[in-house]
Amino acid sequence: MSVNNSYRPDIDGLRAFAVLPVVMAHARVPGFSGGYVGVDIFFVISGYLITGILLREIRAGEFSLASFYRRRARRILPALFAVMLVSTAASWFLLPPDMFSNFAHSLLAALFFVSNFWFWRSTEDYFGQAAELEPLLHTWSLSVEEQFYIGFPLLLCLLARWRWSSAIATVAVLAVLSLAASVWATKTQPFANYFLTPTRGWELAIGALLAMGALPAVQRRGAAELAAAAGLAAILVCVLTYDAATPFPGLAALPPCAGAAALIWAGRQPGTVSRFLALPLFVGVGRISYSLYLWHWPVLVFLRLYNGATELPASWVLYAVVMSVALAWLSWKLVEQPFRTARPGSLLSSVLQLRLAATAAGVLVMSACAINGGEGFPERLPRDLYETYSEASQRTQRQEACMNRAPLERQLCEFGSSAAPEAHYLLWGDSHAAAFLPGYERWLAVHGARGLAAVKSACAPVLGVVRVDKGAAHQCDVFNESVMNFLEGRRDLGTVILVARWAFAVEGERAPGEGGTEAVLAPSTDGESDGRDNAALVRDGLEATVRKIRATGREVVIVKDTPEIGFSVPVAVLNAEFIGAQLRPAPSRDEVEQRQRRANRIIEDIAEEFDAQDLSPLPLLCAPDCRIEHRGTPLYRDDDHLSAYGARWLVPRLLEVLAKEGGNRKFG
Repeated sequence: MSVNNSYRPDIDGLRAFAVLPVVMAHARVPGFSGGYVGVDIFFVISGYLITGILLREIRAGEFSLASFYRRRARRILPALFAVMLVSTAASWFLLPPDMFSNFAHSLLAALFFVSNFWFWRSTEDYFGQAAELEPLLHTWSLSVEEQFYIGFPLLLCLLARWRWSSAIATVAVLAVLSLAASVWATKTQPFANYFLTPTRGWELAIGALLAMGALPAVQRRGAAELAAAAGLAAILVCVLTYDAATPFPGLAALPPCAGAAALIWAGRQPGTVSRFLALPLFVGVGRISYSLYLWHWPVLVFLRLYNGATELPASWVLYAVVMSVALAWLSWKLVEQPFRTARPGSLLSSVLQLRLAATAAGVLVMSACAINGGEGFPERLPRDLYETYSEASQRTQRQEACMNRAPLERQLCEFGSSAAPEAHYLLWGDSHAAAFLPGYERWLAVHGARGLAAVKSACAPVLGVVRVDKGAAHQCDVFNESVMNFLEGRRDLGTVILVARWAFAVEGERAPGEGGTEAVLAPSTDGESDGRDNAALVRDGLEATVRKIRATGREVVIVKDTPEIGFSVPVAVLNAEFIGAQLRPAPSRDEVEQRQRRANRIIEDIAEEFDAQDLSPLPLLCAPDCRIEHRGTPLYRDDDHLSAYGARWLVPRLLEVLAKEGGNRKFG
């Protein structure tokens, strides 16, 4: 067994190189796009240190599972409970009711260390827009650690009875299996891959293997120096070059984890790099790294809410970082240290610590239950303001029911006049098409027409293309092909209306101010890039869609994109009145046209080639600044989807130019 009792200041320094990139990445400081790998470094460090402690106790015959969890509680809970209590109080004043209710769910999940499951299901994407305003999102990593340590101490106790080489081999095999699962899930289940313990456990196991002596002790100074330099370089390269579009964890997590392991291994024989990590500045940051990790994310979330957008001005970013460091130091000094260093008979005796922990946990559980029971306490808001926000921020029941219905699996939703003998129109597209549905329904009813809708989130109506970033299970190509087959088998539906978030699909990058991953497209043949960029794939896919529809004799209408605002309109409008936040200006028409230029050129070229019609909502929405409200009601549900009110206001005006009789022709 490889056990080392001596304090390692270089490991505290390594913690600084883990937490600072995380903070900078979350604050969107340029140059730190891959800073999220700091969490992986923490996993390796944790696996190394905790395993070392466990091995010493097992070898001495002093191991107790109860003692282990008691120490974990003293290490983890005081600062965590402090952050939770402050976040709950701040959320009362800053979060609208639906977000406050979601916060309560996440609070309960974090208390029971299952928040990784909660955020996997509620936000799906760690980098997605839905995650940007979740005050406890970062607790997912604590849940992964604690889930790992449910069974690992018992496994070590069992392995300690074996030949030690067999014990190391067993942990190594488990690590390899976990890594293999992560590599597999990178393409098939990318969101689960990011959040769940089975695909993260190998990172903690790397640290555990180091503590178990899987690598021989450092013998040569030169080899140690080289390994340490390579390890630090690997971490820095990942921090500088990775971004939200990097498939992660999977194989991409190997360099930062291996880099952390190399630094820990080489630091057993102090050299230049380990002395660099042991500088007082880095050690100081490392010591407060846990509190800094806990505090920085709620600080950023609450400042975003007050600022009215997820992208903070540079001065606010600086303020957020300074404030996070200050809170972290206070938390370390006044919360972490007193609980960790308390001796028997002191003011913070074990009994008192237990009582304080139980009291804090009880207050948090009761608060979460009260918030859930009170549905986020909408009475905190003026009634008219809450009703306006609630209507704007929610999908309608029909939108929820009609999303992701493939025509070959179940019947598509119908809209409009039930008196019409047949369906005239098919609305086909992604979530922007789904956002059109309330207005589409109103327009059809006014004209006595019927229509169907085939809508799937993150699936523009472009044949032969998949969204790689959504994972293999998303299957945009299968959905779109099924819609095309459905059309070819019908004799009605004379006009097909194509709606999508074209600019995002073409550019891949999100609009300025918006968080989230990039849209990564690939041909459906094998789901791998063939050298064509998003724009070329959208052009080819849309051309194939329009060609096939026109070959049936149908009319095609391509609706250009609505403006992407860059911030959640309902939240911004509400907080402008609720907490006096600054209401950010919407983008100008020039800015929107610049963003949509390539997408619009593709649409116009294809419309001209196939005698289709293209419509633009910009003349109705932007003159010259884009409107986000109409008569005090938000036109958007979030930062880019129309609200139900916005759809009812815009879509009938936009589609009014279509000749109703164009949808009445028969085919077949």
